[in-house]
Amino acid sequence: MSYVYSESWTEQQIFDLAKELEGKKLGDLDKSGWLKRKKDKGSIGNMIQSDYFGIPANSIKGADFEHHHIELKVTPILKKKRVGYSSKERLVLGMINYMEDYQIPFEESIVNKKAQSMLLIFYIHEENKPVEEFKIIKTIRFELPKSDKPQVRLDYQTIVDKIQQGEAHEISEKQQKIMGACTKGQGNGKDLVKQPFSIEKAKSRAYSYKVGYMSAYFRNLMTPEQVEHIHVPPQQSFLDTVTETLNKYVGKTDEEIQFDLQKEVKGKSSLFNLIGFMFGSKGENLNHTEEFLKEGYSIKTVRDRLDRKDNQDMSFPNIDFTEIANDKFEESTWYGWFAETKYLLTVWDEYEKNKNRFVGYTIWVPDDELIITASELYYRIKNMLNTGSVRVDIDETKGEHGKWSDNLPGRKADYPPFQIRPKGSGKSVFVTLPNGLILKKKSLFINKEYIRKIVGLNQ
Repeated sequence: MSYVYSESWTEQQIFDLAKELEGKKLGDLDKSGWLKRKKDKGSIGNMIQSDYFGIPANSIKGADFEHHHIELKVTPILKKKRVGYSSKERLVLGMINYMEDYQIPFEESIVNKKAQSMLLIFYIHEENKPVEEFKIIKTIRFELPKSDKPQVRLDYQTIVDKIQQGEAHEISEKQQKIMGACTKGQGNGKDLVKQPFSIEKAKSRAYSYKVGYMSAYFRNLMTPEQVEHIHVPPQQSFLDTVTETLNKYVGKTDEEIQFDLQKEVKGKSSLFNLIGFMFGSKGENLNHTEEFLKEGYSIKTVRDRLDRKDNQDMSFPNIDFTEIANDKFEESTWYGWFAETKYLLTVWDEYEKNKNRFVGYTIWVPDDELIITASELYYRIKNMLNTGSVRVDIDETKGEHGKWSDNLPGRKADYPPFQIRPKGSGKSVFVTLPNGLILKKKSLFINKEYIRKIVGLNQ
């Protein structure tokens, strides 16, 4: 089914017709071959706009539903077994105009106006699956919760204050909580623009709701009964609450903390789960509580083991090669990990075999140099995927599944401090690349030497 949008439509009709999209595969909606030409989010949005709503793509500069001043936004959602729904990327609202926005009060800004005039279409992004198989899960008129508006107002003011101070070139996403100033454009110095109160050019940026915020928003929309919280006392900040909680346990062993909390933890993630219990969460879901998501913080554990060779690199989730092949770095999960997330690195000393003491923590904010390196690695892989230059060799005489090797970058010396290597074993560790090539699953790691230096441990 497809329609032809016109001035005679009612506003409600737009949202009612959008509701009919729920449950449909993207491939079934593609009548004009959008996904054959390109499989990124822009093409998905253009496809729905033109093939379903009958609005010629890119025909107008303003709102997509021009007669009703409503903008259509598509945004990908991830679904994980243990943690539920999360947003794959931030939601871009519109470009920052350095030459004008500092004169515009929040109530008249595009940030505030977009909070009342967006049709959001959420689809499930499935790791290493063809884009055509992705399904639309929810369509809704976006409504900024009243409780979040004061923070969005503060975030906006943070940005325009920087412009007025002649410091637009110093704006960073890390300076805001919910609504950030993300980089937007081609990169590599090609997107520097003028600012009004300084001769120094600034990066082209856009207003956007951050990944963590969009994750919290979608969870409250779809599974409000599963949303977890940590208690932040009135008149106390999130960070003060976190540090106050952690400080209570510094110097204690894991056994003493379990006794204090009347909780027992076992297994590979026992220390992380124990930290979750310190905050009154269900353990493994601490980083997915609404407060951690909205504040953009994530906790990770660093163990100082008795046998130094057993110390581990810091791992991140499996690499999604479909994402890398189709999406820009700024629209990737990688960008969220390093440009939007601040880390609380908790340090544990193994004082006896398999017995650990909580010795402290460090707040780590990935710097621009690390983000640039991650971007270079990302685009190197992207180029190899899109030029068909990935090669895989299998020595079937070795091991149950053979010995696999490939020419993807990822050794310690390639893009330090990053590594890329397989994680896990068995049949479940194989993935199909967008070109049909079978590859062993790989994960991104940060070298342990780099992390240990950050938290003040000997190499």
